[in-house]
Amino acid sequence: MTSSPRTVGRPREPDLDDRVLDAARSVYGERGWSGFTVDEVARRAGVGKGSLYLRWPNKAALLVDAVRSAAPSVGNINLGNLELDLREFARQWMAFVQSIEGTMVSRLIMDRHSNEELAAVVGELDYPDYIRSTRALVRRAVRRGEIDPGITPTLIADLVAGAITTHVRSTPPGLAEVAHTEAYLTQLVDTVLRGVGYRQPSAQDSPGDDT
Repeated sequence: MTSSPRTVGRPREPDLDDRVLDAARSVYGERGWSGFTVDEVARRAGVGKGSLYLRWPNKAALLVDAVRSAAPSVGNINLGNLELDLREFARQWMAFVQSIEGTMVSRLIMDRHSNEELAAVVGELDYPDYIRSTRALVRRAVRRGEIDPGITPTLIADLVAGAITTHVRSTPPGLAEVAHTEAYLTQLVDTVLRGVGYRQPSAQDSPGDDT
């Protein structure tokens, strides 16, 4: 009777990645990129530094993974027409930008401009989730005849997400309750739709469920 092979070394802790990523976000939130070290992340996560390098090749890869894994998904929106889809996207994006995770993502984007190591890691990854999701919204709108095929999907994403991000970041804290409202989002989406020549679909048009 042959014995089953034994695993060499200690078994992998099931919550190891979560502990490390939480610690990485904590260190980055407190110290920024200049104070972000693998040593400190390992200490806070209660693991050896070698365990981190088995999973992430360098501190930039660790940080990018930590920040992106905390960002909520902004997508999977299909409410039947581009107007409704963009309104829901705008609501989700507003909530994201106002969140701690949204602030951390913005900080990472700024830091990558001054650090080649970070820029290289971020540049290897796919487009952000919001660009992929808005591309799907626009493609469906084109098939329904709501906008012209020549409209660039990323343009609509930039107009909506960019305007909201700038709005949130530039609004004084004391005015946030007044400024970050449904009325602002409605006006923004209406303005973008007029700019791209949006045509309201007729009642008999079926929404479709493809992406």
